[in-house]
Amino acid sequence: MRQSKRTSWGGPREGAGRPSGEATKVVRLPIDIADAARRAAAARGGSSSGIAAFLKGEVRLTASAPLVTESVACGFPSPAEDSLERPLDLNELHGIGAPSVFLVRVAGESMIGRGLFPGDIAVVDKARQPRTGCIVVACLNGEFTMKTYLCRDGHVILQAENPAFPNIEVPEAADFTVWGVVTGSSRVF
Repeated sequence: MRQSKRTSWGGPREGAGRPSGEATKVVRLPIDIADAARRAAAARGGSSSGIAAFLKGEVRLTASAPLVTESVACGFPSPAEDSLERPLDLNELHGIGAPSVFLVRVAGESMIGRGLFPGDIAVVDKARQPRTGCIVVACLNGEFTMKTYLCRDGHVILQAENPAFPNIEVPEAADFTVWGVVTGSSRVF
């Protein structure tokens, strides 16, 4: 008996597969960090992939504006000056586009004393080492937090900047990682 060769199996089919759109990339994350990102995304009503908890910083080379060299008084008006510096590129100012920089949306009110309010976008640099007094994004036992980093006598304390929230002493046995240092923020009024 002779078998016929079927040519209808395999190959591309109209409408099959993942819809085209933004390119994707497989990324390996520790399970606890991936789970924490999923929870953060779900809490925001975002993608269940979890990576949506972190915002992508898009670099636009033409995103600049003139920078006036004179400061603007917030009290009494001052005469306008005609002197301008070179255009200020906000991507350059915040380091957006560098491989070590990511953006994250602020949730909660524990950092309002440092000017970070719910809905603000924080610029975070993974390449910067935490120093006492800087604001960090950290993962503590699988949960992300943004707090002021304090190191006293070899012990790490994550300080809330709102008296309604407690500080967190990081136990030596804790699964603790500083993901990056907050270098700036943005708020839309």
